[in-house]
Amino acid sequence: MLWQNARTRRVFASVRLGIICAGLLFGGPVLSSAQSGFGTSKGLLKHHQAPDFQLQTIDGKTISKSALKGQPTLMMFWAPWCHVCQVELPKIHDFHEAVKPYGLQVLSVGFADEKDNVLGYIHGHSDIFTFLSAYDVDNSVAIDFRIRATPTFVLLDADGSVRLVHPGAGVLHNPKLLSFLEDLVS
Repeated sequence: MLWQNARTRRVFASVRLGIICAGLLFGGPVLSSAQSGFGTSKGLLKHHQAPDFQLQTIDGKTISKSALKGQPTLMMFWAPWCHVCQVELPKIHDFHEAVKPYGLQVLSVGFADEKDNVLGYIHGHSDIFTFLSAYDVDNSVAIDFRIRATPTFVLLDADGSVRLVHPGAGVLHNPKLLSFLEDLVS
């Protein structure tokens, strides 16, 4: 298996340590969802199937729950006016670059703002948005996922089950995410 390869174990350990250290150095304190600027979130129950959804990506492609099937995905619900999101997005970019060889993808979902504002932010920060990005028209997907805070992260496994709901900053420090990553590369 992949995990039995000593080089792979060392690379993963280095990536994990790098993420943790970078988060400690640059992440500052973890903010609660109330501090994130959009309210609180009860979120979805973990280990339940994610709701069906369909979004159009910024480049005009359709992305849906069924299209994600077979590939674990970290969804980030965010808004351009959210200062916590602005801090978290570069960290998510670095995280995405580190984990994409292991099959985990990132999907950013802009919501709670006008489409032009979301597109403007994405285009103005194209060096960060190297992962899939979509706009949630009428916040319908966010409503289905019970998102009430920006940012909120939802981790879907390869079967489309919700493995983690994390409102606010600090998702890269979440032990459930780190455990999921360890299982992914083993």
